[in-house]
Amino acid sequence: MMRWWYGFPAFGAGCAGGWFGAFWWLRPVISFGLFILALYIIYRLFFAKGVFLRHKSEAIQILDERFARGEITEEEYRKMKSLLEENERR
Repeated sequence: MMRWWYGFPAFGAGCAGGWFGAFWWLRPVISFGLFILALYIIYRLFFAKGVFLRHKSEAIQILDERFARGEITEEEYRKMKSLLEENERR
């Protein structure tokens, strides 16, 4: 007599099934949230001063060139480089 009732997705049958049938909208929301989280992580790693694609700063490149040309001593080079690296970390 009430067989048609079990065909309703929120009560156990259908594509979602079980108690989760009432929360069918939650799956795409979670998937979208995970997608946005993955994009944010990729952005932070590769484009926002990330660890993987970190380039030397222009100041350190100039310092390297000056040391290579012999304009500054090794002691001056090490001191200036440590100061520049310390400022970059802040």
